[in-house]
Amino acid sequence: MSKFDGEQLTLAKVYSDSMLTLAEERNEAEALGAELADLAAYVAGDAELATFLSSPTVDVTVRAATLEKLLRGRYSDLLIDALQVLNRNERLGLLGAVAETYHATHEDRKGNVEVYITTATPLSDAARSRLRDMFSSKTGKRAELVETVDESLIGGMVARLGDEKLDTSVSRKLIVMADRLLDRASREIHSGRTYVVGSAE
Repeated sequence: MSKFDGEQLTLAKVYSDSMLTLAEERNEAEALGAELADLAAYVAGDAELATFLSSPTVDVTVRAATLEKLLRGRYSDLLIDALQVLNRNERLGLLGAVAETYHATHEDRKGNVEVYITTATPLSDAARSRLRDMFSSKTGKRAELVETVDESLIGGMVARLGDEKLDTSVSRKLIVMADRLLDRASREIHSGRTYVVGSAE
């Protein structure tokens, strides 16, 4: 699940699509994607740098010079030039979203799709294979599973594919069951009937 909202992702995709198209023309799509991911992760872990890149109070020319000094030579010219475009448009705060949409679009163009799977315990090889086949069949693309373990789910799984969510976890079923019991109790109280949890119908 993305930590960015729809507006951020939509705007970021305008930039990342242009970057990806240019990178593909230069046969640098994989390399640029790796650089973007690396830089976005670094910025996300440095609050001071993140503020410097996104703050509207920082002069654009000062930020441009700083980008050149810090990053030119450490990353490809393609990435630095793209960052300068983001800077001129005061969109460097979207760097994380740009990296995310670049990766998603790149995978899609390669015929791949990522499915985020959360389970209470690690998947077995057999379960992983079945899920990969199921989502590949559903999407018509090669499904790549991004796995996370969350013991609070108790059992079952939560799968996210784009904006779609499939929740078959035991914890979710318990929540639904509790909601139904509360709803039934509320209706019976309003109807004047006596309600005792566990009483016979």
